[in-house]
Amino acid sequence: MSDYNFLMESRLSPEQFSVINHLSRIAAEQGLNLYLVGGAVRDLTYGLQAVRDLDFAVEGNPQKIIRHLPVEKSGRPARGETTAGAPSDIQIRQMHADARLNSVEMTFSNGVRAEIAMCRTETYLRPDRRPEISPATIFEDLRRRDLSMNAMAISLHPNSRGLLLDPTNGVADIERHELRALYRSSFSDDPSRIYRLFRLGLRLDFKPEERTQAWLDSALANHVTTLMSVEQRGRELRAILEEENPSRVLKLLQERGLLTDLDRKLAGSKIPYERLNAIRTKAAGFSAQDVFLINFCCLTEKLGAGDRVRLAKQIIPDARIAKLALTLEHDAKRLANTLGSSKAVRPSQIYTLLSAQPPHLLLFLLTYYPQSRIQARLKSYLVKFPQVRARLPRAEFFALGVKPGPDAEKILERVFLEQLDGKLKTPAQTTKRLKELAGIKDEPPKAPPAKPRRSKAKGK
Repeated sequence: MSDYNFLMESRLSPEQFSVINHLSRIAAEQGLNLYLVGGAVRDLTYGLQAVRDLDFAVEGNPQKIIRHLPVEKSGRPARGETTAGAPSDIQIRQMHADARLNSVEMTFSNGVRAEIAMCRTETYLRPDRRPEISPATIFEDLRRRDLSMNAMAISLHPNSRGLLLDPTNGVADIERHELRALYRSSFSDDPSRIYRLFRLGLRLDFKPEERTQAWLDSALANHVTTLMSVEQRGRELRAILEEENPSRVLKLLQERGLLTDLDRKLAGSKIPYERLNAIRTKAAGFSAQDVFLINFCCLTEKLGAGDRVRLAKQIIPDARIAKLALTLEHDAKRLANTLGSSKAVRPSQIYTLLSAQPPHLLLFLLTYYPQSRIQARLKSYLVKFPQVRARLPRAEFFALGVKPGPDAEKILERVFLEQLDGKLKTPAQTTKRLKELAGIKDEPPKAPPAKPRRSKAKGK
């Protein structure tokens, strides 16, 4: 049996591990049983080195945890500890609540995305209706899920932290590289599970086991995917755009005739598979949200303005992020005009211009603007300039007695820009300039000690 405490500490990012520790501490203080569930547990078990998002289930009301999480103000986290005891990077930057499911999706100040939901059962009376929701235990919650490998949980309670709950034997299916649905009507109850099965199958290279394949074929023959709600279609399109290789998923769905049931206008347009692949090759160093925004623009680039607005509202729950997606093309065009002009000739001008831009605009230009001048200036900013900054003699500068703070950083920034423009080419020139800007004068060289005068020797 794997040591899940070790797996969480070693394979989650430091930011994710910090979020887990903070939420589990709040849950324990509130007398709640909190569990890490779903994809994070699956990926830890399978041995993936990166876990995308954190999903939590709580036996009780998640609001008892949420209300103890501070909300980031004015887009900036507070310094140090907050009044709620949370580190400054564990504040809610974005939040979307679902009152019916009693769940909250959040993005924290440190970039971690997470969802906390009440443990529940779902009773489906009709395939085209939402299920009836009831509070439940963690074992009841796990058994109502889609696939066995998604029906595992790790306890985060102090008395049982790291304990794996696997009531449907998902670990064995992961070892066999199999996708196994938990009950016969799984796909007709929730047709969006069909899309999830295809996505995960491609991502992990897993195949449906025999009985699951039969249930899947039956559901497809009955055209249950036509019964999905607008919310379900939007959620699945968002999940596709968040995949590392969305073009592969879209191509499979198009071949299977399933893209139409997600959106007819999209299915009728020409999907830019090559550009989606180009985004993937240029995405290193950019955040998941940056890549998602460019993927959305790429997927909808052949559609009219009305359909793009409709899909943005459907796919992107946060209105502020949806607005970024819809204005990205316009903003990028304006930036490209400036970047390709005489206003961005010197390296310092390029740096000053691009450092003020959100990263998703840079990724858009990398993908959509092949002009050699724009590409060269972007690559200088992304590759060459950071190397110059890394060579700034910060330690030597402060060793001269300069007090760290905003004034010192302004001096370092000015020297960095002068280095970019080739005004300072040697370490000696750089040190001299730092001293000059900091008002440090070199001590005058000490006069050599006087030689003692030799007396003349007396004769005998």
